[in-house]
Amino acid sequence: MARIPRLKVIDENACYHIISRTVGQEFLLGENEKEKLFHIIKKYSELFFVKVIGFAIMSNHFHLLVCMETGENCSDREVIERLKKFYEKKDLKLGDLTGIRNKLRDLSEYIKCIKQTFSFWYNRRNNRKGYFWCERFKSVLIEKGEGLLNCLGYIDLNPVRAGIVRCPEDYRWCSLWYRVKTKNRDGFLDFGGIFETDSAARLRQYRGFVYRAGGIEEEARDHGRIYKSILAAETKSGYVLPGGDVFRKRLRSFSDGLVLGSEGFIRDAYDRFSGQIFFKKERRVHEAVTGGRIFSIRRLTSFNPADPFGLLKP
Repeated sequence: MARIPRLKVIDENACYHIISRTVGQEFLLGENEKEKLFHIIKKYSELFFVKVIGFAIMSNHFHLLVCMETGENCSDREVIERLKKFYEKKDLKLGDLTGIRNKLRDLSEYIKCIKQTFSFWYNRRNNRKGYFWCERFKSVLIEKGEGLLNCLGYIDLNPVRAGIVRCPEDYRWCSLWYRVKTKNRDGFLDFGGIFETDSAARLRQYRGFVYRAGGIEEEARDHGRIYKSILAAETKSGYVLPGGDVFRKRLRSFSDGLVLGSEGFIRDAYDRFSGQIFFKKERRVHEAVTGGRIFSIRRLTSFNPADPFGLLKP
């Protein structure tokens, strides 16, 4: 079966949820590997026209939530300075800046650089040959606002769902840890306009959302949940969570949905990518499992081999 084309917005800023897994989904990412991958992500994020909103590096995969920007507001001089800083050369010889700009705003180039750099480091360090990453990365086009907030919370709750930690900020390789423990050192992370308040209030609001979305549980033996005692300690009043169980599960909408957002955002995507992937006259919008206000292009309640992309009628 031919690979589905990647949906990328070129002419305006756009947000994406990226997921990439190790070959065979082997647990190859230990503490040193996670730390190295994080620094590689950080390094390339300073070069490319990108804002990193969230991340989680697990033992056999990683998540990135980013906003790729057009770079229109970045002058040629600033582009040159970025390149000199990255290559650590003052006398760097540059060719066509237009071609360089096109690469610096391209999602595929950004992820390719991260993955290839890490693979080279890992194979050389372990005297190893062959692929490190499984196939190409997945990407979902995410609408700003509620869609972005829900996706960010889903990413930061990865280590809680895996039963590694009870609180997401206790896991060193996720964005909430970085925001809380380092106070977002170097301004590496951006909230993507989700909150309009000041930085301290934004973090409080976001942590409240994550803890509510993480669910309430009494049983200390039940993995993948934020315990009720922790939630009570974090929030004075306590929260009643409609649909809180949702974020404790692996949601295909966030990884396989292609496009995620409001009904209007989904219909705009049909128009934008018409002829590239969406050929059907009937353009359906499918409710994602996040409370009924976020939708997906693909119907992901079950897998149908005859309809692998969920574009046919139920």
